[in-house]
Amino acid sequence: MKTARRTSFVFLLIASLTSSTIQVMAQHNQNKQSTLFENIERVNGNEMIERLGNQKTNFNKKYRSGNLPKAEYIFSRNNLTIISFNGLDYYVKNNRVVGIQGLELSDEVLNQITEKLVTLDSVQHSNSEKANFEYYNANVDIQKIRNIDRQFMASLKMLASTTRDIAALTKTENPSLNVENNIAKMRLPNVDKAYENQISQTLVQLNK
Repeated sequence: MKTARRTSFVFLLIASLTSSTIQVMAQHNQNKQSTLFENIERVNGNEMIERLGNQKTNFNKKYRSGNLPKAEYIFSRNNLTIISFNGLDYYVKNNRVVGIQGLELSDEVLNQITEKLVTLDSVQHSNSEKANFEYYNANVDIQKIRNIDRQFMASLKMLASTTRDIAALTKTENPSLNVENNIAKMRLPNVDKAYENQISQTLVQLNK
């Protein structure tokens, strides 16, 4: 009888110690994860798109005077960065989307998302650099710069709409599955085609 009681006590003691150890380890891992995320750079993607567009517009409104708008990448990040668009946190590292907060996505789908977003980001950056280069040209071609600026703004607009479409796919009971099934149906953005369709519209408020 005493042996049975002693054995039960030992089991209870082991169970208690094991439970305490698990709780301590869980708390440690939680604190470690919290510290890790505190050190990650966070970027508001929507605000950055708006800022880049406003800089270009304001520069042109001032008769192209003052400092040229700096060409900036949004997704070109070597270190792990969280970029938020429309309530979704994109984890970006080494210039690719490696995950989206709250979604379980395959590498194939993450690669497709990366291709769509990075393509548009590269286009807006390239056109920003092209426009700046043209301003330094001795024989400035204003019409050429206007065309470049329109493509720059078109790429920003398409980047905003693409991230908005991805966010819309998550508004279901099974967001991960919905993104997996539908992301491939979203065509790779074609800025040149968009520009042709919108050429009659003024995307940049240039001098009249």
